[in-house]
Amino acid sequence: MRTPTTAGVFTALLTLSLVSGCRGEGGDPFGAPAEPPDSPDLRTVPLRVAEEGQATLAFVPVTIDGQGPYRFALDTGASRSLVDTQVADEVGLRRTGERQRITGLVGEDRVPIAAVQRWQAGDVPLGSAEIAVTELPGPERGQGLQGLLGSDLLSRFDYVVVDYDDGELRLPPE
Repeated sequence: MRTPTTAGVFTALLTLSLVSGCRGEGGDPFGAPAEPPDSPDLRTVPLRVAEEGQATLAFVPVTIDGQGPYRFALDTGASRSLVDTQVADEVGLRRTGERQRITGLVGEDRVPIAAVQRWQAGDVPLGSAEIAVTELPGPERGQGLQGLLGSDLLSRFDYVVVDYDDGELRLPPE
């Protein structure tokens, strides 16, 4: 099995047919970033930061029904979280029968939706959700980028802190 290259993962992420919009709420999108509340109870998730040229990507380990961890990109600009078809089949995610349109850099597609009951980023439970199931492109399909955490999931938290320097995603207590 080949180890995915950083360039391969970047290519896969950039050609995803997702990014159908951003679901930001509150705050001034053009103002200075708000400081998150200082809490000793922040939960941390290890973050792997990869840089390729001027692009920077952050990856978090995600387990689904106790299997994994899988390599998910953190993408606040994607309106829908998704999982690679191979991973969804491996963990036995149940398809809901619904299909949803996703659009992005390479066009538009209708993809199946799956119900996730038990999953977590690092040690932080993410709660049940419905996520899109699609084949992630790239020569290492299923071995490089295995999913994406989008704003549909991240907006459940009051705030998220992405600390690129220390390699941590910090989330508030529930």
